[in-house]
Amino acid sequence: MKKHVHALKARLAGLTLIEVLVGVAVLGVILAVAAPSMADLLEKRRVIAAAEEVAGILNYAKAETNATNSWLIVKFGPPASSMSCALVATTGPANNCRCWKPVNEVCPGAQKPLRLFQLPLTHVKFEASAKSWGGPGAPSNAIRFARDQMTIAAEKFSVEVVGTGKGYTLRVEVNDAGRVKVCAPAVPKQGATKFSKMSGYGECSPIPAPAP
Repeated sequence: MKKHVHALKARLAGLTLIEVLVGVAVLGVILAVAAPSMADLLEKRRVIAAAEEVAGILNYAKAETNATNSWLIVKFGPPASSMSCALVATTGPANNCRCWKPVNEVCPGAQKPLRLFQLPLTHVKFEASAKSWGGPGAPSNAIRFARDQMTIAAEKFSVEVVGTGKGYTLRVEVNDAGRVKVCAPAVPKQGATKFSKMSGYGECSPIPAPAP
C-alpha cells in the first residue's frame, strides 16, 4: 500500500518532459490561430478610434466657430506628409498652418491653433479629399466653418481612415449642410492597395472624383 502511495505522490510531484513538450506544442497552435484574429481586432479598434477623433474635431470646429463668432479652418496633412494629422485653427490671409509640424511650429504666422491631432503612420493613416475645395484661393486638404453657415464651401468633403494592416476602412463625411457622419465604404478608394470593409456602420455613398 505504501509503495502505491509513494508512486502516486511522485506522479503528482511534477510533469514529465514529454508532457511539457506536448503542452508547449498545444499552446503554440492556439497562439498561431488566435494571433491573426487579435491583429485584426486591434487594427479595427485603431481605425474606429481615429475616425471618431476626426469626427469629433470637425464637430468641435463647428461648435467653436458659433461660440467665437469667427471663421475656423480644419486642416489635414497631404498624402506625402510624415504623419496623419488634423488641426483646428483660426483663419488668416495665408492659411499656412501645417499640422504635421512640431506642436510649437504648426502655425508660424498670425493663425492660432486651437486643437491638434497627430498620428504616426505606423498603424492608421487618413487623408482628406473633396470634389471641390471651395473655389479659387481656398486651401486644399481643408474645410472652413463660419457662424450660422448653412452651406460648406468644400464640396463633398470626406476623410478616409485606413488601417495599415489589412486596410480596414472608415470614412468621415461632411455634407453640404455641415453635418458630420462616420460610415463604412463598400468599395476601396481609387488607388487603394489594401481594403477590408468594416461592419457596424452604415454604408457610405460613392465618393466623387477628388479635387486637384
